Amino acid sequence: MDPMDTPSNDRADERAVRQEWRHALDRSADTRAAGIPSDPTEVAVTPAVEAPPSATTPPPASAPTPAPAVAAPAAEAVAKSLTEHPTHVADPTDLVLAIRGLRVAFSGNEILHGVNIDAPRGGVLALVGPSGCGKTTLLRSINRLTELAPTASIDGEIQLDGQNVYDRGTDLNLLRRRIGMVFQQPNPFPMTIFDNVAFAMREQAKSRPSRSSLLPAVEDVLQRAGLWDEVKDNLDRNALSLSGGQQQRLCIARTLAANPEVILMDEPCSALDPRSTARIEELILQLAGSLSVVIVTHNLAQAKRIGDYAAYLLNGDVIEQGLARKVFEDPEQQSTRDFISGMFG
Repeated sequence: MDPMDTPSNDRADERAVRQEWRHALDRSADTRAAGIPSDPTEVAVTPAVEAPPSATTPPPASAPTPAPAVAAPAAEAVAKSLTEHPTHVADPTDLVLAIRGLRVAFSGNEILHGVNIDAPRGGVLALVGPSGCGKTTLLRSINRLTELAPTASIDGEIQLDGQNVYDRGTDLNLLRRRIGMVFQQPNPFPMTIFDNVAFAMREQAKSRPSRSSLLPAVEDVLQRAGLWDEVKDNLDRNALSLSGGQQQRLCIARTLAANPEVILMDEPCSALDPRSTARIEELILQLAGSLSVVIVTHNLAQAKRIGDYAAYLLNGDVIEQGLARKVFEDPEQQSTRDFISGMFG
């Protein structure tokens, strides 16, 4: 069991939230061979022998002219749709994140076993897999939240723009501004809506800016988060009085205020109703392109809807990764097909 995927890690979550306060500068089945059943137990059907026509049997009608074949072009279209680049990604070779040989252990129990994952700049990378497979541990390792657990040990590299975030001398304040985090449960600060968004802006300023000078930037961020029209007349309202979906969008806005390059999202819709979930998904798709999103989700339908790329993890290993359309509609590994079809997970 992945300790980062269980409720027993509430204290680490609390520490992460407190640290965010400080750093808030914050295919289907296998294809059958032609004429050969893939299932060895399947019995081939022997065609019935037709009786010779009797004198009273009318002659058979002439066979209709077969229609032109359209299967091949259709198959070509499907194949193309599975391999074309996502619209959110300008250059798939331009990696914002490159994870190389990542191993994470807690008290000597290894959770991630030499994980390698690429995340092209822009677009959405969905991390999927059954509970306890290491998704959350992987996510939190990207901006070094995993190391908050005292028994954690980490090896390997996570490169942000080619630089290993685990290098000595890495500025964690700057790292967590560049790689923001949105947690499973909304965690707005116990202050006004305005102050939640303005917090990071004030922390990054050389001198404390006035409210009037911050208002345009706060409005812009709330617009990007799809929340402005709902709160513009109540910016001094306590953020904790907002609905769950509004709180989560406010947390996204607060993260956006630090101008991150990457946003990590750990099951951001798991506690939300369908309508709020749809709003968050729409927001993620709007953000994709201007920045990169890495999202952990147990909701395969959600991953299919919003993912440009996907990585399927099982027992701490990456079983398959690549274009989300390919992973979800034409997976190469049997384990992936079993998981996607709902046989386990």
